[in-house]
Order: sequence, then structure tokens, then C-alpha cells
Amino acid sequence: MNNYLTFPISVIILISYLISFLLVKKKKISPIVQRRFWNIILLISFLISGILGLILAIFIDLKLSIMWYRQMLNLHVKTGTVMALVSIFHLFWHLPYYLSLIKKKK
Repeated sequence: MNNYLTFPISVIILISYLISFLLVKKKKISPIVQRRFWNIILLISFLISGILGLILAIFIDLKLSIMWYRQMLNLHVKTGTVMALVSIFHLFWHLPYYLSLIKKKK
């Protein structure tokens, strides 16, 4: 049985974000550095999760068995969890932009 560690990963990401938020508030780092860091985490988690997802889908479609299937699936889900959480930060940072798109359509 797989243990995806969703709760511990979520806690680590949220605590890390809070630390980076506090560092910005105390002016130890700039907001640009904070966003750049989280955008890099978002990119890396997307690439790992996305590439592994494609590889897993191809192997399933071709009905191929690979020795590391469970490890790849486990890493795919864990990085997907990181990506989803960081995407929420990203959404809130850009919420005014997204809302302006909705308002312009009306």
C-alpha cells in the first residue's frame, strides 16, 4: 500500500510558506525573491509530476510493466501535492489579475 504523506507534505509546504512570508514582512528578503523561490518550486514540481504522469500513462496505455512503477507513482503523487499547494499561493498572488479577466468579460 502506498503512503503518499499528503498531510506531512502539506504541513511542510505551509510552514515553509509562512516562514517566507514572515521573512518578507521583516524585510529579510524581498517579495520578488519570495515569489521567485515559490515559482521555481512550482516549476520543478510541475516538471517532475507532469513528466512522471506522462511516462506512467504511456506505460499503462502500452500495457508495459516497469519495475519502478510504484516508486514513480509515489513520487508523481507527492510532487503533485506540492504543485497543487504552491499553485494555491500562486492563485492568490495573481487573484486581482484573474478577477480582472472575469470582470472584463461582463
